[in-house]
Amino acid sequence: MFIDARLDHRVAFGFSGGPEYNTLIVNLANGREQRNRQWLYPRHRYSAQYSNFLPEARDAVLAAYHACAGRLHAFRFRDHNDYIGTSEIQHPTPGTTEPLQLVKTYAFGGQETVRLIQAPVPGTFALYCDGAPITGDLDYATGIFTPATAWPVGTYTADFEFDVWVRFDNDYNAFAIGDKSGGSFVASSDIDLLEVRR
Repeated sequence: MFIDARLDHRVAFGFSGGPEYNTLIVNLANGREQRNRQWLYPRHRYSAQYSNFLPEARDAVLAAYHACAGRLHAFRFRDHNDYIGTSEIQHPTPGTTEPLQLVKTYAFGGQETVRLIQAPVPGTFALYCDGAPITGDLDYATGIFTPATAWPVGTYTADFEFDVWVRFDNDYNAFAIGDKSGGSFVASSDIDLLEVRR
């Protein structure tokens, strides 16, 4: 199950996370190596450090953990290192109304790779063909856009913000009780998250 709600984004400065790839490396007899990419798309993982939480914030995170039953259900998470797409090239099939999966492209030198955007943020999406807006319906739970009419020929770009579908990577979570603030105890917790693709 995917819960269409974002985990509290008030993360501490110790936040870390990013893409993970799976590469099979075979060492050859001549001292060289052969590398094979096992996954078409990266999978992201995160370690979010929640610190100095007052009771109401602690309770919100704890409620999410219980509602998700630990690792069982997925939910939205904002990756503060990478959550904006600007003028991202899209590739629909002209002359059809075939739905389009939203993507973001990363380029370095002559090499490119794409990332599926499956949790765009409502109110942030716009799609253009040669600068003219394209109308249609975007499923914010999957990142799939269906045009109102057949795709015209042209260059397509999209602007958007996006979340990542993740799950807790542990069925156990503990809050450490720290000092008091205004008469209330403050708590901290380190939470590991793993991307879930739809």
